[in-house]
Amino acid sequence: MSTQDSPDSHGVYDWSWFTKGAAQLFSLPALILVSAFIGFGGLAREAGISLWQLIFMVPSIWALPSHLILVAGIAAGVPLLAIIPAVALAAVRMLPMTMAFIPEVRMPRSKTWHLLLISNMIAITAWMHTLQKAPAIPRNGRLPFFVGFAGILMVATTCAAALVHQLAASFPGYVMAALYFLTPIYFATSSWNTSRVPAEKLALVLGFCMGPLFFMVVPQANILFAGVIGGFAAFGFHKFANRRGSD
Repeated sequence: MSTQDSPDSHGVYDWSWFTKGAAQLFSLPALILVSAFIGFGGLAREAGISLWQLIFMVPSIWALPSHLILVAGIAAGVPLLAIIPAVALAAVRMLPMTMAFIPEVRMPRSKTWHLLLISNMIAITAWMHTLQKAPAIPRNGRLPFFVGFAGILMVATTCAAALVHQLAASFPGYVMAALYFLTPIYFATSSWNTSRVPAEKLALVLGFCMGPLFFMVVPQANILFAGVIGGFAAFGFHKFANRRGSD
């Protein structure tokens, strides 16, 4: 085991990295995420979600796609028992992210509850940014760095969403329209930038193209149909391309 991978003599983690993680609030990924939650605050208000419900749901759910599914379901009048499994299924994508992340922050003396506690803080922005920074961080500083970064993001996004939720009524219509647009822009650009294979980009393109078409037929489930069909089509293309490449 290298020196940087061994626990220090004072404890399992080096918590001086907590503040260094929190300082990443002013990084570009963090600022983009906070701007996306500005738009989400306005969407939540339009859906009839109260301020205290918003303050609870942002850090507890802590994944923008799941937030959007919840708010869209409430706005469309979908029964709660149908919304809950949809939000849960959207969170399943966090499982492989967590499985890839834990080995990067685990210490020999890490407790299971340490790792369980940070698992709800894993979302694409904090996850990706921490993994990018991890090679330059001693292993005993990685978990504190992540907790500092993800924690300050939770606070900042909750405050941004709550502020807009309270002020939305006083904003001109064109301002609110621009704020609403921040959320899909963030989600689309982050998904495109994190795509690693052509099939993932193809799935996004197909989803964008089919979403409006399905909206004219099944407006309450257009995203579901576009996602499932576009995803299966992209997966088929990926398998076909791999088979052709191996021939």
